[in-house]
Amino acid sequence: MGVYVRAQKAGKVALMALAALVLTAAPVAAAGWSTPVPWQWNTSGTERMPWVYGDTVYLIYGSYDIYFSTYDETLGSWSQPQPVPGPINTAAANEINPVVVKGGKVLYFARYSPTSDYEFYRSEWDEAKGEWGQPVKVTAWNTEAQEWDLWVNEDDTVAYLTTKGSYGDQKGLGGQDVWKSVRVNGEWSTPVNLGAPIDSQGDEWSIFVGPDGKIYIDSNRAGTVGKMDIFVAADEKSTPVDLGAPFNSPEDEREISFNNKWFFITSTRDGGKGGYDLWVCQWQE
Repeated sequence: MGVYVRAQKAGKVALMALAALVLTAAPVAAAGWSTPVPWQWNTSGTERMPWVYGDTVYLIYGSYDIYFSTYDETLGSWSQPQPVPGPINTAAANEINPVVVKGGKVLYFARYSPTSDYEFYRSEWDEAKGEWGQPVKVTAWNTEAQEWDLWVNEDDTVAYLTTKGSYGDQKGLGGQDVWKSVRVNGEWSTPVNLGAPIDSQGDEWSIFVGPDGKIYIDSNRAGTVGKMDIFVAADEKSTPVDLGAPFNSPEDEREISFNNKWFFITSTRDGGKGGYDLWVCQWQE
């Protein structure tokens, strides 16, 4: 959000190294990322669904509400997570999968509804009040089934989302698929199913496009190391490959988010506090 984030600055050297990593399927740590370690604010509850923006990470914390934490360079630590200000979190429903774009001024997320499961919302930062404005449903993205994860580009013009539903007469390949929507004249288009090879007969639960332009998904498709693994594809037409160690483990690896400095991943691997925890790496020059 406006007062808590800095604009992302792509590190050219870091991105070139990461691109080389993806194409060779080499372990990420060998290309400059530190070994994943538990995030300092993990608890016995749930920490997951990170969205890193500058030195701020947005996440699900506690009872499935959206929080944020900012890294302090002087202290060398992350601030204690706080709920995002404004009418985003509710007592009656879960809020999940935050996405912050447009210079920290636009927030997308999903909120639970008892009639249609999770639905996607959009909120804009209110500078005068210093908080997020009233969320509005993104009608083009919501179905009668469960919407789940999404990624939106910084310009707020391209979106990928995952859902158990379908749009129009299109059909998905598996239980949970990746779809694409574009924003034209302020309106989001009807999502289009990406199909194979990004989608599979299994489930693709989360979607993230890195600053390297590669597509990262978590999936239980054939070839996983654990129950759910992170896979990466060069583009929409390329076959995803398992990201491998040290990010994937025999347990669940779920949502990821990274920039030129921080790499966050959700995992249930050994060494956490319990359930879903966040693990973090820092780029080493």
